[in-house]
Amino acid sequence: MAASSTEKESCLFLSEWESARHEHHLCRRKHVEKELHRQQLQLQSALASLNSWLAILESRRKLNEVAASAAAQALSELETRWRPLRLELDAEVAGWLLGAEQSYAAKLSGQAKLWAAAAPEGGTSLRQRLQALSEHLASRVVAAIRLWDESHQAAEQAWQSHHERVEEAARAISQERAPPDSWLSEVQYRERARKHVTELGLVEELLRSSAEQLETLEAQRAEYWTSLAESYRVLVEIWVTVQIGTVEAPPAPPAPPAPHSGSSCDDTSSDVPRLKLGSLEPAATLPPWLGDNCGGKWLPDMPTAYGAVLQRVPAAMMTPSGLFGRGSEWREGATLVLTIHGYLHLFLPDPKAKKTTENSPEASVYAPRATKCVFQRRGQELVVDLAEQEPEPATPDASPPAGGGAAGVLRKWWGGKGEPWNQAV
Repeated sequence: MAASSTEKESCLFLSEWESARHEHHLCRRKHVEKELHRQQLQLQSALASLNSWLAILESRRKLNEVAASAAAQALSELETRWRPLRLELDAEVAGWLLGAEQSYAAKLSGQAKLWAAAAPEGGTSLRQRLQALSEHLASRVVAAIRLWDESHQAAEQAWQSHHERVEEAARAISQERAPPDSWLSEVQYRERARKHVTELGLVEELLRSSAEQLETLEAQRAEYWTSLAESYRVLVEIWVTVQIGTVEAPPAPPAPPAPHSGSSCDDTSSDVPRLKLGSLEPAATLPPWLGDNCGGKWLPDMPTAYGAVLQRVPAAMMTPSGLFGRGSEWREGATLVLTIHGYLHLFLPDPKAKKTTENSPEASVYAPRATKCVFQRRGQELVVDLAEQEPEPATPDASPPAGGGAAGVLRKWWGGKGEPWNQAV
């Protein structure tokens, strides 16, 4: 594709990427809705046409069958009324006329049997597969699109919450008060944004797969039409060329042609019209799939997280003790995260994912001057014991330490500097 030569733009800030993601969703949503509508319309037309073809053959069978039955019954009633009144001199004439009518009724009955066998094999199976694909679009694909829309709304809400946190943190820092932790809200936003992109890929993969199935079914429907139209033409010609007075039933038509490739559909030796494949919209106008550009714009890669995390270390937690206070032990697998705003978050491993996910902390605490931290579970509560560095006496000419502020104190703590003093939180 020519669009593949387009270079992907990059985003330095997360706010720029969120704006690009929003525009990308609107563009993809328009293409997805258009493609789903195209496939549904084409399936609706294919099913309606196939049902109509078979209904015409069934109508021909019923008409001939009813006509044959009515002719035979009328002839029997006529003979019942005529025979008691008929003399011998009219017997020869009556025999010829009644024989001709009986032959006509037999022709109608034979024609009904021919129309009953006119439909080529595979029509019922083809109709079932078309119906199954139509139900697949209406159920699974529509449900996937709904989940994609919900993930988009969740990503927007997470971004709004994160943006408010960032603004509040900026105001708090300017006012020299404790800022809210915006790192956790950013982690939650990134998770929802990645889920939205993943849901987009699932939707477009489902649509691409259904488009390929539809293309295959349409080719099979074209082959089926060729066989059905040939049977129809032969039966009509046989009925037109039947000679009046022939008592025998019309001969069976030649067997319908076997399914063949679409190339032979171009044969113009007969006046039977050729079924057009993809008449609603060419296959070249299918929407761009995941990884292709949308309107000349690619979805950039998500910017990497900035240095909001000062330290991320493995942690252990105390397991509950047994009946007599025995059996308690430290269990590994947790993660302790220290952010630049002075927050400590404890994350436990997810049993389902079998790994630690940093989106829902088990416990959080604001400790900008902490020098020691121990999380302990006491009953139903998770308690953290902190130790802060004892502040030095302030002097009038004292200058702030290098790398001062909360971040500097935290770096000292992780470096092991200073004598801690215990304080429970």
